[in-house]
Amino acid sequence: MVGTILVTGATGTVGGEVVKQLSSTGQTVRASVRSTSRVTSNDKLKDVELVEMDYDKPETLVTAFKGADKLFLLTPVSPKTAELAGNLVKEAKKNGIKHIVKQSIMGADSELDVVILRLHRQAEKIIEESGIAFTFLRPNDFMQNFYSPTIKSNNAIYLPAEDAKVSFVDVRDIAATAVKALTDDGKHIGKAYTITGPEELSYSRAAEILSNVTGKKISYVNVSEEDTRAGMKAMGWDDWIINATLQFFDLYRKGYSSRVSSEVQEILGRRPISFTQFANDYAQAFR
Repeated sequence: MVGTILVTGATGTVGGEVVKQLSSTGQTVRASVRSTSRVTSNDKLKDVELVEMDYDKPETLVTAFKGADKLFLLTPVSPKTAELAGNLVKEAKKNGIKHIVKQSIMGADSELDVVILRLHRQAEKIIEESGIAFTFLRPNDFMQNFYSPTIKSNNAIYLPAEDAKVSFVDVRDIAATAVKALTDDGKHIGKAYTITGPEELSYSRAAEILSNVTGKKISYVNVSEEDTRAGMKAMGWDDWIINATLQFFDLYRKGYSSRVSSEVQEILGRRPISFTQFANDYAQAFR
């Protein structure tokens, strides 16, 4: 057993799963949320200590870090990603945090001219220079990102990916590697892991798997960047996140996200969760 582990971004897809899995091991978990009043129905956060924390309000960081021993660091996707990470690292150092496990992103170390990759690498460097022990998790795109209202409304996935293949990873595997990194007696300190699923899949093949599992025909429809941008605008996305997202689809089309790594197998001692298993486990979400 280690001491208290502070998990940032605890209401998010990955953060919530990290809290859930850490709690199941009997660890003492402190989950940071923007507002405790808004998470009463979140099953993943039940039976853990909740603390309100706003990345832009330094005074809330003081309370969140008090008495914590380790940190799972997850920051929102924004132009301020590196700045926010720097604020967390500064507070971590003040409070004697012994180990930071950062959720980064696949390709952060690639030096490609892609804004989100660059920001995550800047955040990683801040952690490296802090002197605090660290582990970086660099996952590929999440299987859980397939949850889309267009599947329910139109039985279709609309993206500008052409026939690109991606080694999608289940968030449960990202969380499981985080738990290992945080609790395995320092075995993962100083390591950076690329976390992927067990196979590369095109969106067409993923749609076929979802169709087989749900019993309804789900199609992948390739759309232009222009139409994708217009759709994002209609949903209220700002230009920065739109541009950053389209950069990622350019990477996909060029094949940068098709790599299948062995890290999940090596860390967890089992194969990563397949897309077919994911689809079966969450079939109801697509019906």
